[in-house]
Amino acid sequence: MPGPLLALTIGQVAAVGFAAAMWLILGHALLELVLLLLLIMGLRAVLTQGKVRGFIGLIGGAALLYMGITMLCSASTVELGMQGALAVPTTQLVLLGAAVSLANPYFTGWWATVGVGQLAQMAPQNNREYLTFYAGHELSDFLWYAFVALMVVVAKEFLQGAWYHWLVGLCGVVVVVLALWFLYSGILLTFNLRRPMKPESADRTTEE
Repeated sequence: MPGPLLALTIGQVAAVGFAAAMWLILGHALLELVLLLLLIMGLRAVLTQGKVRGFIGLIGGAALLYMGITMLCSASTVELGMQGALAVPTTQLVLLGAAVSLANPYFTGWWATVGVGQLAQMAPQNNREYLTFYAGHELSDFLWYAFVALMVVVAKEFLQGAWYHWLVGLCGVVVVVLALWFLYSGILLTFNLRRPMKPESADRTTEE
């Protein structure tokens, strides 16, 4: 599912290079490792609460809205390469990969429902089996984002000047739209304006 992490990856690969995608997904993977451990310890009961996911959506939506507006404002002037205004240092890329994922209420919602359902299907019995599940999940993320990054790098020579400005602007629009959707969903969940997804139904869908 395209989301803010994908838009951020495209923008940073264009500004910094292929390695940017790997650092972003490393941050994403570290967050998922922590989340998986917390789920095993009982975090699922917290994440399935509508108000918790709503609060995540409001905070994350506000942060993404700021990021998207910043991208739009700089789209007409940013240049391709390390000197670009959107280029982010490596350590910050790792933190951004985790932060952008955490800002997405659907990320935590997925892990609280479908992710837990997948674990239930596997029924891991020891640390090695939990590690196998985690490694397989993260490998799919790394392969997908490596493919996306490679496509951006291959097209790099065509992204000079106006093309690059349009790409950054498009990514900015995507981030803004997602931010508004997160804020909308956050309001609905926080004020209980719709019923949150029941974990049982999500698990049953996964099993089917």
